[in-house]
Amino acid sequence: MKINILSYIVPVLFFGAASCNLTRDVEIELPAYERQPVVECYLEPGKPFRLLLTQSYAFFDEFGLDSNFLQNTLLDGAVVTISYDGKTDTLQNGLFPELNPFKIYNYFHPNLVPAVPGTEFRLNIVLADGKTISSQTTLLPAVPIDSLVVQWKPDADSLARMLTYITDDLGSRNYYRRLLNYGSLDSIPDQDFIFSDRTSQEKVIAFGTGYELSEGDTVFNTVFHISEDYYNYIESYQLAVVANLNPFAQPSPIKSNVSGSGNPLGIFTCLAYDRDTTIIER
Repeated sequence: MKINILSYIVPVLFFGAASCNLTRDVEIELPAYERQPVVECYLEPGKPFRLLLTQSYAFFDEFGLDSNFLQNTLLDGAVVTISYDGKTDTLQNGLFPELNPFKIYNYFHPNLVPAVPGTEFRLNIVLADGKTISSQTTLLPAVPIDSLVVQWKPDADSLARMLTYITDDLGSRNYYRRLLNYGSLDSIPDQDFIFSDRTSQEKVIAFGTGYELSEGDTVFNTVFHISEDYYNYIESYQLAVVANLNPFAQPSPIKSNVSGSGNPLGIFTCLAYDRDTTIIER
């Protein structure tokens, strides 16, 4: 029996060519975006009061580091106060950079954040347009690093890993942020993640690295004891970033602990931490 191959190829080519014209551009009308105030204030014991007050951008807004960037981003002209221990500090409005690691703030007060665990702080902001923002937080005790252990890889003379041990209080719910920097505190962290002890019933918690360290390397270990508010904020921020990168994902809202008129976003929290610096040696 003879088979006419063209009788099979021609229809396939026809449908293949026809399918190239099955796309169509669709214009979607997006609702107008109302920019929101964004607060970031991390109270670090022994350091001045500093706060960054900005406004959010829509997803498709043009975002460039031009001469108008600071003017379009920073929210100046607000009255910002932080109350604690029966006193109230009014933060100055200006531009206050920190060089190591590099950060920038637009509200500042030279008084130092008290280092007494249990101290309560209340934030109050009155924006230039009269809208208000408020929040509160409590300084948690730092959880000390118990020990740092360097282990050399058995089959490689030049590679080592580090184990960082802390003791968790099993009588309460605790949240941690683990930060690991190589070479400098200003470097991009090799590890930066949050952890809840609800996933572990062990009293001793160990954070480790891979076999990636060499003799002479400098390692900065930082363990933050963070609030549930801050844990939820970081987790929701990470989920929002993932959702923005996936066109099929559901939007993920930011879980803020600031509230007020204008639907503000952000975090007001204390940074209680222990840090240790190690130079890798045999």
